[in-house]
Amino acid sequence: QATSGSVAMPSALICAQAFPPLLKQAGGVAKDYLALCRALIDGLGWEVTLLTPVDIRVSGEAEIERWLKHGRLVHAPVWSMEAASNVGVAVFLDFFSIHNTCRLMQEVLSGSHCVCFIDDCCLRLAPIMLMRALGLPTIATTHSDVPSHPAYGSSIMPKLMWWIHLASAFGATLHASVAQVYADSLWQRYRIPVNAIWPPVLWSNEFRRPIDDFKDWAAQERARWCALLGFSPKAVLLFAGRWSAEKRIHLLVEAVPEDCALVIVGDSDADYANEIEASRRRNVLPLRGMLGARELRVAYAACDLFVSASTCETLGNTVVEAWSSGVPVAIQPAGGHLEFVKDGVNSYFVDFDDPKAAQERLNTIVSNGVTNPVEPALSQMGDHFRTLDFASEIRKVLLDPALSAAGTWRERRGCVWIWELMLRLVLLIACFFIWPATVVWSRLYFALSCDPTFTYLEPGTAIERPPSPKKVTSTSGQREPHRSQSLQDALLVDRSMAGERCKLLESQAPFSDNV
Repeated sequence: QATSGSVAMPSALICAQAFPPLLKQAGGVAKDYLALCRALIDGLGWEVTLLTPVDIRVSGEAEIERWLKHGRLVHAPVWSMEAASNVGVAVFLDFFSIHNTCRLMQEVLSGSHCVCFIDDCCLRLAPIMLMRALGLPTIATTHSDVPSHPAYGSSIMPKLMWWIHLASAFGATLHASVAQVYADSLWQRYRIPVNAIWPPVLWSNEFRRPIDDFKDWAAQERARWCALLGFSPKAVLLFAGRWSAEKRIHLLVEAVPEDCALVIVGDSDADYANEIEASRRRNVLPLRGMLGARELRVAYAACDLFVSASTCETLGNTVVEAWSSGVPVAIQPAGGHLEFVKDGVNSYFVDFDDPKAAQERLNTIVSNGVTNPVEPALSQMGDHFRTLDFASEIRKVLLDPALSAAGTWRERRGCVWIWELMLRLVLLIACFFIWPATVVWSRLYFALSCDPTFTYLEPGTAIERPPSPKKVTSTSGQREPHRSQSLQDALLVDRSMAGERCKLLESQAPFSDNV
């Protein structure tokens, strides 16, 4: 680890199309890269240049503002494409615009970066080849299971781009994923190698705080939920996350036991989110709006059981967050949910494909006591995640292998050096031909596509669309504000556009010290 003074701090280049405040669109991936920046800057003493189309200045995160102010984080804004359809809105980093190409070359040729992290950026194969040709090691991570997304089967283009995306794994110095279960799946389905697994991510230090810190706030929030519901449920089930079709939230609505309640927090730009908001009933309470870290931690603490019917999770950060909050989970036994959860040991598996059987299973879990049957394993897992040294794990699992590989390239001599030189030359020539060809066909696709439709976003201007006013229906049938007007209530104000935290009506509100 470098020190200040005459010795320059090591620097990392991060190419990410997902970063706060894009939480509705990017979900856990945006939070992963916020946690990565925290690990590199605060944990390891590195500097970071963030090549992203996102306007990180309005993230509302105090630590991002601090990093920018002190020069530890450099924002390199680039052009992007916003794709919009009935299944949602997504922002893609457009590597092949002239501006972005020049900015990428400037960063790579500067020689100031030790390594480049690159997320699930569209068509990342060519940039990865370019960086290998210029001797910059890359850590490419596959976070998302694209075939599980509703838009995947809409045309041939998403399938083609997914296969090109998978091919980038062979060009990266280190191809990583977020769970061993998903890594095994990539190998079994596509014979794609995964060289490293990210340590479990807690995207905010709020989740590292002791459970007892949130008891009073949790009691107040639970009382607010009960007031909105109009009764005191036997148990409160919680879903938190993006309201998108692949999350299968509607199956949770059908499975909630009659004497229990389901609280659904989150949001998205998809039509599906409107359906979930309209699912309000006596024991189902949708609260639309993305929560900040402290609000989310309080929501976990206020519930009895976290539930998810998703089959597309590559890990499921919400499982880690729930356990860190001392809450067991009842989740679909599929995908990344299989990474840490052991049924009946530290949490529960529930097959939500059969709503009747799922309802009976949840009834049994609640009747037996949600927490006691899975102790002490539940507490042990929560303690493990809260105390995990994420920065050290990032260095050991990702940085050290990538930097070691780059050192090997530089140390090659003789015939091996000639082979290294020829490899770099071939990659440069390949990029010379691939780049203009990709520019042509990608521009044509963006211009001619009807579903989704694409809009160019100027460098560093990507933010979430402002929410439209939302209301929920009370049990009496009257329309009520999304958040009640009681003393303990918070007023939600243009969260996604301004990235600001909740402003409170009264100083006694649960989140008053979060302002």
